[in-house]
Amino acid sequence: MSELPVTFTNHDQQLAGMLHLPDGAGPHPAVLFCHGFTGDRIESHFIFVKMARLLTGAGFAALRFDFRGSGESEGEFTDMTLPGEVDDARVALAWLRARPEVDAGHVSILGLSMGGAVAATIAGQDPGIHKLALWSALADPLELFQALARSEPLPPPLGPQPDGAFDVGGHLVGAGFIASLGQVRPLEAVQNFRRPALIIHGSADPTVPPAHAERFLRAIGEDYAALHWIEGADHTYAAHVWEQRVMKLTLDWLAR
Repeated sequence: MSELPVTFTNHDQQLAGMLHLPDGAGPHPAVLFCHGFTGDRIESHFIFVKMARLLTGAGFAALRFDFRGSGESEGEFTDMTLPGEVDDARVALAWLRARPEVDAGHVSILGLSMGGAVAATIAGQDPGIHKLALWSALADPLELFQALARSEPLPPPLGPQPDGAFDVGGHLVGAGFIASLGQVRPLEAVQNFRRPALIIHGSADPTVPPAHAERFLRAIGEDYAALHWIEGADHTYAAHVWEQRVMKLTLDWLAR
């Protein structure tokens, strides 16, 4: 197995990634990882790294990458928009499919949180996606962020800034991000997806309500999608037993 730091570009900005490759020439089935809001290609308690390595051990290639403005990719977080992240994922997907080690007809996509909204959107628009895995996925970005703004006003110096940005724990969210939220509709897009989908959600998720998982299940349909609850789990499955359950469910499902 090997892990290769890689870069590719979108709109003249460099995106940083890590390509995981199993032993052998391939071509191998592959999985593209999409991280969440304020996250990166490692994700909380290294769950993306652990999942990618687990996949590689089972014969899959995997690409973890940072959206523009996140992690080690070029760009500023304050310029990040949700349509921009969908565009980054399309570029990453094309780059992954073009690798000689990868079976371009057997590429799946996995998204966590807002990365799940990105992954669901891509899956609904790209008929070549093999399987879709959603972890704590955001079904309606505009609705959720509007609800958060109403229910959890942030005290200064957090919250609204003089230049129109919004400080969320030290991350400056630009006005363009807020304005773009209604332009991406994962639930509408994913209704076009007619391949296997795995939906995993923590029953005690305080960030993305569990109802979002049920909405994804209805949009995709039970003929194609399976929903698994991680009882008591938070948004990122931040306990060893929850993490292991999520990863085993995902690996077993992808390997079928």
